[in-house]
Amino acid sequence: MTHVKKTIWNKSGEGYIDIGVKVMIGVVIGALILGGLYALFATVIFPRMNEEVGGMMDYGEDGAVVQRVLDDQTGTYVLQYSYDGKHWQGVQMPDYGDGASVYQMIDGGDEIQEQAAIVKKGTSYYLIASSDGIHWTEQFSFTATGITHFYYGSSASLPKTSGSFDGNRFVIRWHSSGSTYYTGTAVQATSWKKPTWSDMILL
Repeated sequence: MTHVKKTIWNKSGEGYIDIGVKVMIGVVIGALILGGLYALFATVIFPRMNEEVGGMMDYGEDGAVVQRVLDDQTGTYVLQYSYDGKHWQGVQMPDYGDGASVYQMIDGGDEIQEQAAIVKKGTSYYLIASSDGIHWTEQFSFTATGITHFYYGSSASLPKTSGSFDGNRFVIRWHSSGSTYYTGTAVQATSWKKPTWSDMILL
């Protein structure tokens, strides 16, 4: 019996060089992808994440920044505070009900780190103040037909009939009725006393 040897030639097969080249190409492409992901996380995502987390955890060595903004849902002005200028929250203040709006807000600038604000509801006004920008308490309330002055500064801006004082103070002046005006001042925003009629002359 004769045995016939047959040699099978696989013309579609790959050699060691072809496989090696493909492996090298895969390694290079994988390295480029990993390098790109590392660069993205290291230069964009992680720094941004650290900034955001740091901003949320910053309890304000320089104090909170307060702003008066329009609330689109209620159509009234409200006070908000932030430590980083990005994340804003509502301040803690008395609730004066629907329709109450923050009429105006002032602060002592670099001289004194306190703020005062007026909340208006109809003809009623409420003077509130804060020493940290977050917690606000009512100082006094009054009725008026309009506010003529509300600022922090000297008495130079007031009419001569309302008196004068030395240095800078928080000042409020309002018109009550007829020719009656009330003027009040405070060295600190959290130490107001409700003005009486005699305060129109002597402060």
